[in-house]
Parts: sequence; C-alpha cells; structure tokens
Amino acid sequence: MNSYRDIWYVKILHEFPHLDFSFQETNSTFEPENRSYQESLILWGAAPVAFILVILFLASCCLCVQCVKKKPQKAQRTTCIRILVAIFIIFSIGGVAVGFFGNEQVGKGAKEFFNSLDDANQTLGEISVTVDTLDDVVDEFNGPAGVQALKELLSKLGNQTANQTLSPFLNQIEDHAKKTKNDIDSVKSNLPSLLLQKFSKQAVDVEFIRWTVTIVLLCFSLFVLLTTSLGCYKKSRCLIMTSVILGFFGLLLVWAGSGAYLGISVGMSDLCFDPDTFVESLGEDEAQKDVIKEYSQCQVGKGIPPMFKKDIQDAVNEVSKANSTLDKFFNESIKFIRVEQMSKPILYMRLHVDYAFGNVTSLGELLDCRTLHKDYTKAVEGVCETALVGVALLLLMLPFAGLCMIIVQCLLPRVWYLTGLKRGYRPVDDSDPFCHRPPPYNGYGTMEAERRGGARESCTLEYYRDLRRSADELRSEERVPMNDSPPPAYHPGGFPRRYEIE
Repeated sequence: MNSYRDIWYVKILHEFPHLDFSFQETNSTFEPENRSYQESLILWGAAPVAFILVILFLASCCLCVQCVKKKPQKAQRTTCIRILVAIFIIFSIGGVAVGFFGNEQVGKGAKEFFNSLDDANQTLGEISVTVDTLDDVVDEFNGPAGVQALKELLSKLGNQTANQTLSPFLNQIEDHAKKTKNDIDSVKSNLPSLLLQKFSKQAVDVEFIRWTVTIVLLCFSLFVLLTTSLGCYKKSRCLIMTSVILGFFGLLLVWAGSGAYLGISVGMSDLCFDPDTFVESLGEDEAQKDVIKEYSQCQVGKGIPPMFKKDIQDAVNEVSKANSTLDKFFNESIKFIRVEQMSKPILYMRLHVDYAFGNVTSLGELLDCRTLHKDYTKAVEGVCETALVGVALLLLMLPFAGLCMIIVQCLLPRVWYLTGLKRGYRPVDDSDPFCHRPPPYNGYGTMEAERRGGARESCTLEYYRDLRRSADELRSEERVPMNDSPPPAYHPGGFPRRYEIE
C-alpha cells in the first residue's frame, strides 16, 4: 500500500515485549487466532488490573487505620487538604473529558472503516452478480431459444447443402460461448471467498458494545468525582464516606478500562505496523493469497491483476468472435432460409451477445485493482490513523485520571477523619460537691429569660430542693471528725440564702 505510512506511536507500541503466560517471548506479528499472541495481549491487559488491586488493598488499610484512630477533642482545619483534593479532582475531570473525545474519535475511525468495508462488500457483490449473470447469459445463448433453435431449424429444412454450409458456423458459435463460460468460471474460482459481510456485522456489534461500555465507565467516574467534590465542599462525612466506597468501584473500572485499551492498542499497533501481511493471510490457499496481495499492493497505473487479465481478455475475444460468426451465419443462411423463419432466434442471440459483451466489460472494470485498493486504503487509514489516535488518547487519559483518583482516594479518609469533629464534653457527676454550678437565675435578667424561665426555673428549683434535702439529712447524722472533714471553704448545707426557695 502506497498511501498509508505508520505513525511514530505505532512503532512504539509495536515494540512492546510480547510474552505469553509462561513469560516466553512470542512473535509480534498480528495473529489474532494464535494462542500465544492472545496470551501476550491478555497479559498486557491484566497488568493495570493487578496494579489497582494492590492500590485498593493499601487504600483499604489506610481507611481502616483512620477509622480506628482516636479522634482528637479539638477540631482541626481541613482547608488545605480539601483544596488539594479539589485540585486532583479537577485533573481527573480533565482526563475524563479527554477520554470522551478519544472515545468519539475511535467511533469516527470505526465508522470510516465500516463505510470502506461496505464499499468493498458492494464491489465484491457486484463482481459475484456479474459472473453469475454471464453464466446465465451463456447458457441461454446456447439454449433452446438460441443456438439450439437454429440447429432445429436446419434439421427441419432438410437441405443437405444448407446443413453442410451453416452447421460449422453454429458449432463455432457454440464453442465460443463455451470458452467464454470457461473464462468466467476461471475468474470466479480465483476470487477470494472473503466473508466481509458477516465480518462487517460482527465488527459493528463489537464497536457498539465498546462505545457503550466506555461511555458508562466515563460517566460513572465523573459521577464519583462530582460526589466527592460535593462532600468536600459541604464537609459531609456521609457524602465523603459514600465517595470513598464508590471510588473503590470507580478505580477498579477505570484501571480495568486502561488494561483493556492497553491490550487493544498493542494489538492495533501490531496490525497497523504491517496490515498487508494480515490481510494476505485471510486467503484460503496460495492462489487467493496472491490475489489479495495484488489488491492490497496495487501499484499506480496498474489495472486488472494478471490472474484475471488474461481470462477477461479471452472472454472479450470469444464474445467478439461469436458475434462475428453469427454475422457470417446470417449472411450465408439467407441463401437457404427465409429471413422470417430465422429472425427471432437471430435477434435473441444478438441481444445476448451484446449483453454478454457489456457484462464482460463491466466485470473487467470491477476487477480493476484501483477500485478495491482505494477501499482497502480508506479502511486501513480509518483504523490506523483515526481510531488508533482515539485509542491512544484513552490509553493516556484513563491511567492519568486513575492516578489522580488514587491520590484523591488516599486523601479522602483523612478528610473524613478531620471533617465534622466537635469539642467533646466529659460526663459531670452532679453529686460532686466541688463541681462548679451557675447561680439560679430563674427569670433574672432579660425578657428572653422571662419567656424561657419556666423550664429553667423548674429545673433549678428541683435541683436546690434536692440540695436542701441533702443538707437536712446531713444535720441529722453524726458529724464527721475534723480530720476527715472537707476544706473550710465548704460547709455542707451552709450556702448563703440568697433566694427564697419554697
């Protein structure tokens, strides 16, 4: 192929080591049906998944440590760490946005590939229809309404001289028709039996699944990032913990997607490094492989491939000879047969000769290598230039967003730990005589106190009633020795009577 040139990142990805499950190096030629080659792509796809599993285990350990860690009594500022989380969330969202563009780029390249494949299918279908049509035309030409009708007319005529003069012409016409059919059958046998229509349908289904899964992955990652942003902004421990849990699944999906696109990019680079070799391998035998090679490497100014050119030229020559022989037959037959008797079969045969000549000429144009080579070049450019650019963007942006999300996932437990903490209160023993108590205001002061005085007054009055009852009980009991008595500042039941309590 002359117009396609592999891009620099194709060479870089193609040079990645290809190792099977036993870590033995395999061939980097694109062979999707080779088991060792499949294992090498699976191994590349599994590497990011193994990496994120280790990271998730470490992040889980970090979260557990933060959960069991003793919380401080004094709340701490979280502004700096939340700003750091916001920065990496912005980076992650940027990576996801570029991922959306890369996904659409892959879809665009796939669409170009499908359109070229459909054009090639249409060309191959027209070739097959033209070949079948020529077979039918030749059979009808030699059939009861053609050559056989003229032979029957001669036999009914009963003129020995006419038979000896005209029969050789009919035999020649019949031989020319048979040779034309043999040439067409030779062309048909050399055509590669590529099931492009079935392959095209399968490729469309696979591309739709890939596009859908990628969109879901990116949207879920974006949802996780936005949930994390909202939780950090509102300082909600519930939202932050939800973001941590969703982030585990988001990281797993992002890195699984990275692994899938890593394997896809390596495989596509192997294909795009030498697409002609893979396309030639689709032939069932050496003859078909030679035909595919002619179309994939069509040179400028080259027309019909050599394996078809001779058969097409022979078919054109045989049809022309049959037409000229038919003219000779007609010129000689008017000496023995009335024109009205043979006009119908002669007209029928002329129409079929013209139809056969047009179909043979059309078949030659369809077999011109420049037509199919143009479709082949567009298909390769759609895969190796447009689609591979999108795959490369996804391969770069998904790990980038994944790394930023890993950092966010490591910082979120600390944010959760520091967010929402309040000053703690120690339990107070109301029976402790050294406990400081506020004076019973009981509606003293402002109007607000008057409005709220009912509950507070009842609480305070009940408290002092209990206190007075305790003091009366102490008076009735025996005094404790002075050595065991409390400090002089304390006189049980001897609080100054500032307020009258009834």
